[in-house]
Amino acid sequence: MKRLEVKFYDSKFVQGWGGDTEDDLPVITVIGYLKSESDRHLTLVMAYSDLGLKFVNFTIPKSSISSRKEVRIK
Repeated sequence: MKRLEVKFYDSKFVQGWGGDTEDDLPVITVIGYLKSESDRHLTLVMAYSDLGLKFVNFTIPKSSISSRKEVRIK
């Protein structure tokens, strides 16, 4: 499995009748193993055991990704 570092813009949810929507969205950095990818999103798993178990699926819309790179394990 490829190990990736992905930077993406987090989303914001506003409740109620009004709210300040002019805030900049925070940039989040995650490192995980690439589970799957389509033209709309990619899914990482944050842990992968030697028994083949995958933990914590995390799907990121490609439209929110600012950068991605493969991370080599030394």
